[in-house]
Amino acid sequence: MRLTSAGLDDYVVDLAELAERYGITLALSDGEALTVEIEASGSRRFTLWGTFPAGRHSPSANFELAEKWRPVGQDGYERSAYRYELLERERDFRRAFHRHDEEFFVRRYGVVVHEHCEVPVGAAPFAHLFGPPVRDGYRAIELLMSAWVADPPDCASLPCLDQI
Repeated sequence: MRLTSAGLDDYVVDLAELAERYGITLALSDGEALTVEIEASGSRRFTLWGTFPAGRHSPSANFELAEKWRPVGQDGYERSAYRYELLERERDFRRAFHRHDEEFFVRRYGVVVHEHCEVPVGAAPFAHLFGPPVRDGYRAIELLMSAWVADPPDCASLPCLDQI
């Protein structure tokens, strides 16, 4: 996925609107704008934080969607890292989808992406799980929402990167 700087700004706003349509309350103060931070290297990054709504059967949970985009070409950017997280303290559950530290993960596991699953939080049977790349932030929101509304999985049954 490649975007221009204007396209990246629109993408962030669209992600925020999608999250809010799902009932996620984003942690923005009144009048505060969503921003894409520009690093000295020219890379851009953003993070959306919020909470899923509390319901009759589902307690509130924390939501985080963060991406880093590196420059390509004259005014283009491609996603180079992501962190998509669900943390639900009441059910003591964490589900996460990550792309970071590519050199380490390629050298050690032969992949650039990995997942996390913890039930209870802090007690994962395996540190890093195998999973496909997450296409974009839209898909990440779908995955986090699906994890939130479902019963927590048996994390030990998910494919461990050390065992593949």
